Amino acid sequence: MLIMINYKNIDQIQEDKQIKAILGYPVKRTVRDKEGNIILNVGDIISFRALEQVKQADVLDSLFRSVYRK
Repeated sequence: MLIMINYKNIDQIQEDKQIKAILGYPVKRTVRDKEGNIILNVGDIISFRALEQVKQADVLDSLFRSVYRK
């Protein structure tokens, strides 16, 4: 069985790994959508629901930069 993997697949796999790594962690700064509406506030825990909102708002990079890790 041959599985075709392209750069888009690799990017998606990497993004999925990053998402799994941040679930359950708090954010260190406010994450907003492009209209300025707050999705996550400082100290909020990253949940599946929050991830869906972040993805819909297309601000996943902002979330990755806002994760608090010790």
